Amino acid sequence: MAGGVAAEGGGGGGEGSTSSEATINAAERYMKEVMETFGDQEEKLVMFREIMNDFRTERTDIAGVVGRVKELFKGHNNLIEGFNFFLPKGYEITVDKHQPPPETLEFIRYLI
Repeated sequence: MAGGVAAEGGGGGGEGSTSSEATINAAERYMKEVMETFGDQEEKLVMFREIMNDFRTERTDIAGVVGRVKELFKGHNNLIEGFNFFLPKGYEITVDKHQPPPETLEFIRYLI
């Protein structure tokens, strides 16, 4: 499914598929990548923390988390795909690799 959430097979792995130490290390690497990407955009970092907190406190479900992460990280497929590690086994975020980044679309619109 291009650009969606697959609920069968592959994907995720956050639930018990790795040791706690490996999971913590992966989370730290992922957060470092997020912070390097959005270090100058504090609002994105705050929004990401809110998404994760809402999921942890069960204010949103997996589909809600996936939708919000995809929107927040739009144009950063590496972050979207990297988030798969934290999804429960059986879930996977897919991205449409043929869609140009948002900046490219804005530039094209500017030229037209």
